Amino acid sequence: MENNVETNKNSWKSASIIILVVIGFVLSIELAKIYYSANFDQYALPSFCSISDFVDCDGVAKTTESQFLGVPLAYWGILLYSFILLLMGADKLKNIKLFKFMEVFKNKYHYIASLGLISFVISMILLCVSLFGIKKLCLLCACTYVLDLLIGLVA
Repeated sequence: MENNVETNKNSWKSASIIILVVIGFVLSIELAKIYYSANFDQYALPSFCSISDFVDCDGVAKTTESQFLGVPLAYWGILLYSFILLLMGADKLKNIKLFKFMEVFKNKYHYIASLGLISFVISMILLCVSLFGIKKLCLLCACTYVLDLLIGLVA
């Protein structure tokens, strides 16, 4: 009976994490599109989340703070969410020769919780830069900040 409850708990946890990660992945792809439209397409219309002078995804995307090591932050988000999805499948993937290294991840939820909470701390730094440095807020970015916290808490 107790084993059944534990299995249900892990199923709920896995499903919740996968849903949150897929949402984060989709938002990151949209943020990458916004980044490239804002910076490289001179004929692009304002994005749907550029609502005012303060709530302005395009304005945030045009700043140098929207990159880390020359790579748009949206791509770092895509990498994070892809890696978390990879960790979610570690149990099954470790049987494939190419992914044999995945067997080092004994308790994937510990790694996912750590990644979620570390990315949330980084997100809070980015939020401060956005609010106090750029003086603009990107709504999609803020959504990914919340998703990072939820992933860390659920895992």
